Amino acid sequence: MAFPVALLVMMMVVTSSGVVQAASTIETVKNRGFVLCGVTDRVPGFSLHEADGSWSGFFVDFCRAAGAAVLGNADAVQIESYWLDALEGREVDILHAGSTWTLVRDTTRMIDFPGIYFYDGQGFILHSNLGVKSLKDAMTTKDLKVCAIGPSSTARANLEEFIANTGVTWTLVPIQTMDGMWRAFFGGRCDMAIHDRSALVAVHAGRLDDSDDYVVLPEVISKEPLAPAVRSDDVQWRDLIFWVTMATIAAEDLGVNQDNVDDMLAHSTSPEVRRLLGADPGIGVGFGLSDDWAYQVIKQLGNYGEIFARNLGPKTQFKMSRGLNQLWRDGGLLYAPPVR
Repeated sequence: MAFPVALLVMMMVVTSSGVVQAASTIETVKNRGFVLCGVTDRVPGFSLHEADGSWSGFFVDFCRAAGAAVLGNADAVQIESYWLDALEGREVDILHAGSTWTLVRDTTRMIDFPGIYFYDGQGFILHSNLGVKSLKDAMTTKDLKVCAIGPSSTARANLEEFIANTGVTWTLVPIQTMDGMWRAFFGGRCDMAIHDRSALVAVHAGRLDDSDDYVVLPEVISKEPLAPAVRSDDVQWRDLIFWVTMATIAAEDLGVNQDNVDDMLAHSTSPEVRRLLGADPGIGVGFGLSDDWAYQVIKQLGNYGEIFARNLGPKTQFKMSRGLNQLWRDGGLLYAPPVR
């Protein structure tokens, strides 16, 4: 399908050297007045389309963080359910859809992954009447049917490798879509389903009426570093999305949160806090934004710990522990580069 001429003009600019480049996503977002953000639908705690039309979840809050950074308004975001193809097709500016950062995706598609914000691994959910309580139990149970999204998902690839490496007598049942996989599993077509363990915990907790009929195994069979995804033709936008995530991590590390951010802005003597919040100038220059962009993110959404707790933590129905998603000083893997 041909692009309208006006759209092509918006997408491309000519530099002083005569080189044609993609238009700045930051300027496009400013002119449009909102961020176009893609998420995966129906993953409670991460990205869920509510009955009233609103969206909620960990990924959704990071969509909103981009709106806060660029436009000073976390509500200046249009959210839709999309996957990587929509990002490459310029239907969205950013994707927060639980995408695993892999070598093949990074090197064969026109996308970049600007920083890991959730360390996960793939696991299994089973029907509890099988009597299986651990992965070891499952491996000694013959002829299990396992649903996996296919054909190109990391879940299916990990499952195929696991079956090949261990010699378990499981049958892979390929399903085309996420909704289809859940229908097949809960409808009894499969004994097990494989997915990111965090998502399995969220889906399990969301089944309030029959959660005892299913069990999420404690083990994982892979490393799944989840990251936002952007197109690879705009380094400035990639850097901004990276630093939006890092700003929330740095804020938690520095003791800055929604409740004290105004006081810290006015009174902190820490050079790094002052730079992060824009009290001392500099962090907006490289993006063409005001120096308070990180302040806006923290004021409107909170630091990383607050975002995690609000959507997934002990006071939610999911009661998910931070695990590897704790700060470095607490035994986790999260830390931000210096804000300077």
